[in-house]
Amino acid sequence: MVSSPPVSEQNRRYERIDIELPVRLFIPGQKGLRFEAFCTSRNLGLGGLFVGATFLMPHGIALTVELGLPDGPLPIKSRVAHLVAHDDPALSTGMGIEFLDVDARGREALLRYFAPVRYQDFYREFAAEFPHLQQAQPLRDVSLVLNLWEEWKVRQEGGPASTASGAPPAPPRRPGELPFTLPGRAAPRAPARRPRGR
Repeated sequence: MVSSPPVSEQNRRYERIDIELPVRLFIPGQKGLRFEAFCTSRNLGLGGLFVGATFLMPHGIALTVELGLPDGPLPIKSRVAHLVAHDDPALSTGMGIEFLDVDARGREALLRYFAPVRYQDFYREFAAEFPHLQQAQPLRDVSLVLNLWEEWKVRQEGGPASTASGAPPAPPRRPGELPFTLPGRAAPRAPARRPRGR
């Protein structure tokens, strides 16, 4: 059996899963909400997420992100860490959002919900070998334990908690996804296809 190299602190901190979740962004005001918008995540890390959006908020602005998780909404105090402009030809338009204050409930939810492909592969093999344990140990519980184990290893070397702040980078544009058109600008054109065999 070939062992895989350990997940480094840097890789662990910025590891992400590609996932589309409903996301509510809001800024509380003195008399209700100062700002509220809805968008969709493109990826999720333990320290932040990237949301695809047709609007861009100012870099560094503080806001609350509410993730639409299957077990209910999870609000997390956050800030806009980086932006991808509408006309970027390679990356999806949107915002990298860094989690700033993840409470104990939120931390547990993130650790249960964050299941990279290698966790899913492990779980399939686990369930195949011990099918009688699958109902008692669902993937979300196994993900919690695996995340805590990996975090424990990093912390033994002096690294941060895996839910420490850190917005993941923007994903590449999807095939056929064009940059958004801003008012007053011409729409970008799709590249012409070359005929095959000529």
